[in-house]
Amino acid sequence: AAAQMAAMQQPGAVPNAMPVPPAPSEPITPASLAAAPPEQQKQILGERLFPLIHALEPMLAGKITGMLLEMDNGELLNLLESPEALSAKIKEAMGVLQVHQQAAEEGAGDVGTVAN
Repeated sequence: AAAQMAAMQQPGAVPNAMPVPPAPSEPITPASLAAAPPEQQKQILGERLFPLIHALEPMLAGKITGMLLEMDNGELLNLLESPEALSAKIKEAMGVLQVHQQAAEEGAGDVGTVAN
């Protein structure tokens, strides 16, 4: 993230060359998100989601943000607008992480097998 911030602040960058994605202080809308190139859309969403997730789960915020970014952009916009939906998704992600963590602790080699 630090490298991305440094790249954004380089002098000589032309700010008005493309449609303008939302500034970090502005609310994100489907239209403003669509103005960003597809490869930047997830980054913009991730930059918005991370602080919200970090407030609830500071230790795993990066991992949870990465998991949520696998979702459709429309669903991610909904999470940004709905703290309840975001909280539910964070709990869901925590559950998945705990299952993986337990599986890793019980035997890293046989995650795909089910013990009887």
